[in-house]
Amino acid sequence: MEFTRGEISVLEQIAKGNKSLKEIALALKKSEPQVYVYVKNLANKSLIELINGNIEPNRIAYLSLLLQLLSKIPNLIPVLEGPGIPIFTAMLKPSTIEEISSETGYRKTAIYKRLQEARKRSLVRKKITTFEINDKMWAGLKETLDEIRKSELKTDKRIPASAIIYYKKNDEIVFSSKEDLDAVKTAFSAYQDYGIGLLTITHFYYLPKKNLTKENILTHSLYIVEKDVDTRYLIFIALFYAKYKKEFKINHPILANINTILEGGEVKGYPKYQEIKDRAEVYNIEV
Repeated sequence: MEFTRGEISVLEQIAKGNKSLKEIALALKKSEPQVYVYVKNLANKSLIELINGNIEPNRIAYLSLLLQLLSKIPNLIPVLEGPGIPIFTAMLKPSTIEEISSETGYRKTAIYKRLQEARKRSLVRKKITTFEINDKMWAGLKETLDEIRKSELKTDKRIPASAIIYYKKNDEIVFSSKEDLDAVKTAFSAYQDYGIGLLTITHFYYLPKKNLTKENILTHSLYIVEKDVDTRYLIFIALFYAKYKKEFKINHPILANINTILEGGEVKGYPKYQEIKDRAEVYNIEV
């Protein structure tokens, strides 16, 4: 979630109690049409409503926390504007600049510059090679970022409100929906293209639209099972994995457990070898 300097400035004014276009324009020394553009952008993000020239923030947990933060901490705008919030959200756990870059897609130089700004305000602390939110001094910041992340993982404007999100990073998203959508079918919904028919009332999708490799499809299957542990799904992952095992270079605990089962062992919560073998025979897959 990114905010321009103008949008953050408007939110800061709302946090200070200024809720009319005229008041905010005077405070920011901007024209009302300029401020209206910022307000319109925030309204398009479903954060505020503009009614007869007055602004009302919507009742959203992370927005309330963000407004509280902006009212308490002076001069946060240079830190939070643009890539600020995504960068700090990636630091909810200690992370290196390389890890933050991988998570957000931003260049290391841009990340380093923003971290330097944050360290001047003691918002961030460094431990050898990793950076983390200084929650001892700014616990409210970490709580706000955590709520923003939770919200982002639950919603996306590109998909129906009823859809379930399993993975989201930058512009990539793996989700399920009972609706037929203009998106790429992945995970269990794509297995039928590889000779493994699986009937489900839910479709599994990926965006943005692109051609997916078998490794993409298996990875997306693992994202789903990480959040929705289902024995049936584990069996079909085992079949897909066994059929194309030589083509995969994925290290994952779920696949390690499946390997243990395929070698004759047992893992609590996982299907037995015979269950996988019986289903494999239906699709002529050697396990």
